[in-house]
Amino acid sequence: VGAFYGRGKRTGVYGAYLLACYDPETEMYQCITKLGTGLSDEVLGLFFNQLKDCTIDRPRNDYAINDLIKPDVWFEPTQVWEILGADLSISPKYTAAIGLVSKDKGISLRFPRYIRLRDDKTPVQATSAAQIADLYNAQGLNTTNDKDEFDDDDAL
Repeated sequence: VGAFYGRGKRTGVYGAYLLACYDPETEMYQCITKLGTGLSDEVLGLFFNQLKDCTIDRPRNDYAINDLIKPDVWFEPTQVWEILGADLSISPKYTAAIGLVSKDKGISLRFPRYIRLRDDKTPVQATSAAQIADLYNAQGLNTTNDKDEFDDDDAL
């Protein structure tokens, strides 16, 4: 749903992307992670050329985003990517599955890595917010802290 301009070796293309899941219950796209790993130079160039025509001036009304996340560019939801990550964690920054596992926090995918484009799916067919919550709970090592004592972004 968004991208950040590349720096250094990635100048001239989008260097990282803001990804979202879809929640059919609320009909909202909910941000889950920022991805910059697993993208070859070829893929970066390809996605830049494909997505530059999908840019929009501001996030759509159906994007559930946190004010802390400010990509350089916003997109219409057009692609579904298969992403691999280390695990899922509770996040005050991301909005995926917000309210399903933690009252006012979402779920974030940690250490995301691009695997492939899923051209067999539309954005509304991507992994849903409820599925993200189920995957989080299935990890079996989760503790939900709704007391706001520590946020995942506060860890050193």
